[in-house]
Amino acid sequence: MKGMGKYFVGLLPPPAVESQFNKLKQGIATQFQVKYALQAPAHLTLKMPFRYKEAKERELGIRLKTFLENQEPFHLQLTGIGHFGNRNIHQKVAPSESLLSLQTSLRTFCKRSLHLVEELSDRNFQAHMTLAYKDLKPGNFEETLAYARKNEFSAEFLVAQAYLLKKVEGRWKVIAPLVFGLSSELPSPTTQE
Repeated sequence: MKGMGKYFVGLLPPPAVESQFNKLKQGIATQFQVKYALQAPAHLTLKMPFRYKEAKERELGIRLKTFLENQEPFHLQLTGIGHFGNRNIHQKVAPSESLLSLQTSLRTFCKRSLHLVEELSDRNFQAHMTLAYKDLKPGNFEETLAYARKNEFSAEFLVAQAYLLKKVEGRWKVIAPLVFGLSSELPSPTTQE
């Protein structure tokens, strides 16, 4: 589709947590040749990837920022390693009322106001940050999971903004910070470069 870009909305951890997460993700990639998860910065997906007209990209960012004007900052807690079947290993995120409310309201906004398709994963939201998927071979699953659990970490951090990301040349790039409510200007994570 000419003129269409691929986007998603997510939460990114602060640099110190991102560094720990990326160290684990890189270790998995090196040890088990699982590289697909390296194409995106450390993130928690709030709205699954969708196609949108690139000519309206700026308007999309403005509409999402406006939507998030009433969102209050909240804490996220990373709680260990989990998995979905034998094809996804991830950092678990404790489901808080604030996170679930944000995801539900964003899902409704995207469907009603942006006319985006509501994916099954949007409706069955399970908060996580992916370490390995897609190219994770079932034969390596148990060993990869054991490695992730051996190197797991816990963290808690304040979330005061979401991000609009776009797929550019096969990699996901941050294109717009979406600052919550009355939050002052916040520095963007280092993954924006």
